[in-house]
Amino acid sequence: MTHIFSLRAALLSLCIVCAQLGAGTRMAQAQDIELNLRDADLRSFIEIVSEATGRSFVLDPGVRGTVTVLAPDPLSADELYEVFVTVLELNRLTLIEGGTVTRVVPMNVAREQSSGPIDITRAGFETRVIEVENAPLSEIIEVIRPLLPAEAVLTPVPRSRLLLLSDRRQNLNRIEALVERLDQRLDQQPIELIRLRNASAAEVAQVIESMGIVPEGSAVTVDRRSNALVVSGDDDLRRQLRVLAGRLDTQRDSVVSHAIELNYADAAAMADVVLRTINTTDTGPGQAQVRIVPESQTNSLLISAPEDQLGDIIQMVRFLDRRPSQVLVEAVIFEMSVQGFSDLSAQFGAVLNNALVGGVEFTLGDRPSLSSLVSAISSDASSVSAGAGGVIGGVAGNSEDGIAGLLTAIASTSSTRLLSTPSIMTLNNEEAEIVVAQNVPFVTGSFSQVGESNQPDNPFQTIERQDVGLTLNVTPQINADRTVRMVIDQEVSNLTSTNAAAGGEITARRALSTTVLVRDGNVIMLGGLLEDGNGSVSQRVPGISKLPIVGGLFRGKNASQDQRVLLVMLRPRVVKTDAEAQKLSRQLARKAQTASLAIQPLDDGVYPRTPPGGLPFDGADLDQPFDAGFVDDFAQSRNYPPLPSRIRFGN
Repeated sequence: MTHIFSLRAALLSLCIVCAQLGAGTRMAQAQDIELNLRDADLRSFIEIVSEATGRSFVLDPGVRGTVTVLAPDPLSADELYEVFVTVLELNRLTLIEGGTVTRVVPMNVAREQSSGPIDITRAGFETRVIEVENAPLSEIIEVIRPLLPAEAVLTPVPRSRLLLLSDRRQNLNRIEALVERLDQRLDQQPIELIRLRNASAAEVAQVIESMGIVPEGSAVTVDRRSNALVVSGDDDLRRQLRVLAGRLDTQRDSVVSHAIELNYADAAAMADVVLRTINTTDTGPGQAQVRIVPESQTNSLLISAPEDQLGDIIQMVRFLDRRPSQVLVEAVIFEMSVQGFSDLSAQFGAVLNNALVGGVEFTLGDRPSLSSLVSAISSDASSVSAGAGGVIGGVAGNSEDGIAGLLTAIASTSSTRLLSTPSIMTLNNEEAEIVVAQNVPFVTGSFSQVGESNQPDNPFQTIERQDVGLTLNVTPQINADRTVRMVIDQEVSNLTSTNAAAGGEITARRALSTTVLVRDGNVIMLGGLLEDGNGSVSQRVPGISKLPIVGGLFRGKNASQDQRVLLVMLRPRVVKTDAEAQKLSRQLARKAQTASLAIQPLDDGVYPRTPPGGLPFDGADLDQPFDAGFVDDFAQSRNYPPLPSRIRFGN
């Protein structure tokens, strides 16, 4: 009995001591810790943390290193543990929580360790057989092998779908639970049948296989009896293969026909352009040819082409069949010439037997001479002309002998002014020409045959007619920036009223041929020619002609001066819409009416009356009847039978 009470007293004393030690430990934990470490050993720091937090740590042999912690303020136990975890991460270490013990291991071996409380009844090394029912063994091994320690042994048995694993029991439980999660039965994927009408199912399956778009676990097979693809896979795969098969299932040799009526382009030119564009591309074997036939009566295109090319051809034709732009080319051609001539000469001499035997005589161009005057008088001509200008002449003596004298002086000026303002409208890239000229005949040859008589037999002449006047030829090209490239041939010619020595009248011709680039609405000067020429002819008697006063009777002189100015200016105007064309038409109509009113003769009210000659269109209303102003209203309404009514245009 006494021994029992002694044992109870000893146990009670031990409990009291343990309670006091526990209270002391809790008081130490409740106190803040001052921490100031510089290059301290990592294991010593872990020991400090264990004492401060009351946690138990097991250190891996690979736990090495130093630590430096600077904390100016005291730290609580929780704050110290947070610093401890941070220090471990900086040293590539981590914690594996257990039941009562926490392991400190390097991060590269943490994946091999099992976590959670350790069952002491199942501790030790063990070999276990793990059965895999659904997932492939290769996939399971690929996942779990990096999670095993170096001493673990993993052996697969492919035929039996088994895994033999030798490892610690705690880690075996972790690996076995992981294999059970991976070895799940997959739901059966849906199967879809994709039928093909034109393409071969085997060829389409080869294309799909070569693209590598079928993931593992899905399949694409061919049903040759129905020419279809059998697809097993998820919704995205089946949708993708359905679209791909639809694009590949096209009939290459299907030919369709279509008719296109053109609005602006020429059908023959359009067909040639489109065919040349299509024929530059290579066509596969067995592919149908493209045929485009132009129909000139309706200006249409009849197209026969494969169905996959027809849309591109129609789009190309619609793009080219656009309303072409027009260009109004306004030209100003100005030419002025001035010719001046002056002459002064004194001629005298003795006449003996109607012949001039001595004296002073000058021959200056086509001016009259003293010999011609004496010959006309001696021949008793009915009319004797001493030439134009001032003339003083006479013969002193009888009709056969005497003294004759002639003094001539003239100053003449002739001027010519030509101003032409031609305007011409043409389509883009289309040649246009305007001619304002006279068609003059020129003799190019003659033929006559002489027979028995002196008169020629069957004489004839060859004549060639040529335009003499103004000719303007222009081909505009409109660029994208509203500049106009123009190829211009311009010519101005006129008759000179002068005959050549070989026969035929001489014509004066001024022409230019050039290519220019002008912005829309700007004016460009193509050619400006200024000719200034002068000359003089002087004749005199040597020696005596230099005497003062008297010397003027022994010399003659004439002088000429010519000036010619030619100026050509052009201005292109791009016309793309009906509004722009109507605006320009009104402007030109107003200018034409103003010019016609300026040059028409005035009506003085006396019989016969002067009819109006002005342009009837003033630019305000260009849709009025064409005969307005030309048919008298009285004749229109009172004559019998009455004249037909004027043409009326609707709005």
